Amino acid sequence: MDEVFLFLVIKIAASASIGLLIGLEREWAHKEVGVRSFALCALLGTLAWLVSPGLVWAQMGVIALLLVLVNIYAFWKDQSLQITTSLAVVATNILGMIVGMGNFLLAFAGGLLITALLFWKTELLTLSGKLTVAEIRGALLLSFITAVVYPLLPNHFVDPWNIVNPRALWLTIVIVSGISFVNYVLLRLFGTRGIRYSAVLGGLVNSAATTAIVAQETAQTPDVADEAPANVLLAGMAMILRDSLLVLLFSLPQGLQASMRILAVLGPMALTAGLRALLVLRRVKRSGQPVLQKPLLSSPLELRAVFGFGALFFLLTTVSALANRLFGTIGFLIVVVVGALASAASSAVLVGQHLARMPFQYPSVVTAMFLATVVGLLENVAIFGIVTRNTSLASRLFLLTLPVIVVGVLALFTLLSGILSGSSVF
Repeated sequence: MDEVFLFLVIKIAASASIGLLIGLEREWAHKEVGVRSFALCALLGTLAWLVSPGLVWAQMGVIALLLVLVNIYAFWKDQSLQITTSLAVVATNILGMIVGMGNFLLAFAGGLLITALLFWKTELLTLSGKLTVAEIRGALLLSFITAVVYPLLPNHFVDPWNIVNPRALWLTIVIVSGISFVNYVLLRLFGTRGIRYSAVLGGLVNSAATTAIVAQETAQTPDVADEAPANVLLAGMAMILRDSLLVLLFSLPQGLQASMRILAVLGPMALTAGLRALLVLRRVKRSGQPVLQKPLLSSPLELRAVFGFGALFFLLTTVSALANRLFGTIGFLIVVVVGALASAASSAVLVGQHLARMPFQYPSVVTAMFLATVVGLLENVAIFGIVTRNTSLASRLFLLTLPVIVVGVLALFTLLSGILSGSSVF
């Protein structure tokens, strides 16, 4: 009996907390419906569910009537209709019912999300104002390929060599496109504040294209030349972090331990790149933050970008699997490294998937990911030198990049030595 009573108290407390949380935001926004109203609304939903599910309909009718009266009053006072607040009230009432059901996780997650959406009104309006028609079309495309195309694809291998699984391949396209689009939206929102912001956010989308943009800006604006190599290195750091995340995501079927070996190599490289870049930027004396003049990267959700990545990843998946069968580890390693020249992200996904299927091959997989990362960093140096046509700046960028590679070599050597000696902590 005591346990039942305690559970009821917890439900009442949880319901009131959710209502208070949402109500505080409405109170700060100076709305007519505030803290007490939202707390009572949540409690009403919880109590109605606990007494009788049939009572839920009666209390929802009461809430609907009150909302109508509130909006009529606002209209009478020549104020805007309280549409958002009314929807928040209804959602809070439903969250109260969910608490009554005993699903606390869903209720608190919903309460936090509702509060965030209400609180971020200005930021969301700014975002909607900055997005172009092409970017909105891209978001719809992502929704379409996720909700419509993905369930229709067969979830089994369609070739005699057990290489191509259409649904798994499509899921890869969805995940990578989604991550790239989120980074792209952040770049659209914050990247124009300065070259270094654009370098980091752009590197999360496409470090090679970002390097080309920074290099073009450097060639046309000599004032930013001193810090240009550091900004390119920041883009390389972002690339390493993104690839680490992709490896982590696609190797999760084998647990975190499978990807920890790769993170043990890529992590120190990313940290070294960031520290080297920040030290250079601190030495550069500038009066203000330089603003990027070149256009931002194109949306990663354009049809050409999505299907281009899909075709490239399909090719790399097929070729790497065949190379692994015909030539063993060396064949897989070559395909991953060469593939990094076209897309470091696709090589990272390939490594993560290979690690999930064959975790016992982690020494070769870690080596492949390290070499692919080195290829991406050196590719940025080459692009920067070709676009700027400035040997001195390109050499400076190479000297900044060299310690990152050396740290990666040392981390890889330490890891492989530990594995061979049987003393590896991973």
